[in-house]
Amino acid sequence: MIEVIPNWHPVAVHFTVALLITASVLFAAGTLFRKAASGGALTAAARWNLAIGAAVTVATLATGWSAYNTVAHDAASHANMTVHLRWAIATALVFLAAAGVAWLERRKVAGAGVVLLALLAGGSGALVVTGWLGGENVYRYGLGVMALPRSGDHVHPASGGHPHEHGHDHETADAPNTPDAAAGKVETRPAPDAPSAPHEHAH
Repeated sequence: MIEVIPNWHPVAVHFTVALLITASVLFAAGTLFRKAASGGALTAAARWNLAIGAAVTVATLATGWSAYNTVAHDAASHANMTVHLRWAIATALVFLAAAGVAWLERRKVAGAGVVLLALLAGGSGALVVTGWLGGENVYRYGLGVMALPRSGDHVHPASGGHPHEHGHDHETADAPNTPDAAAGKVETRPAPDAPSAPHEHAH
């Protein structure tokens, strides 16, 4: 595994989101313009995006399951991971069903039927919720994070030379006057290998 990536789930999930949302938009556009010359091309592009997105989603679920069982976490983050996992499975099933319906409609020149459009709309909404919960796993609970920046000691040139204020009191009297500190380089501190209250999965 590449050192900066704890698992492949963050890589795969971006393709799932991009392909499935794009497919949904293209199917809607192909239906809206089904009588125009571009209707067939939009629908064909939508089918390819949906097919590839459904295939990638299988890999996303597999890597997500691996992350669920391997990343260090505590009871609070485990609860959010579980909700995220359930939404992910439900969302994947909706889009897999949509892919099946799209296959049945493959002889249609342009546009999509009501059932397919409903599945895509519902799946897209569920995908947004799933993505939000996944973001919470990282940004609220710190899952999979290897290092955290030391806030308040970095200055952006456009800020007028004043350090960022994040509501934290930093002790600077004893800070070493090193070349790195003078250059404004960010020092990172490694995230703990395991949380203070580790959670173990029951198998």
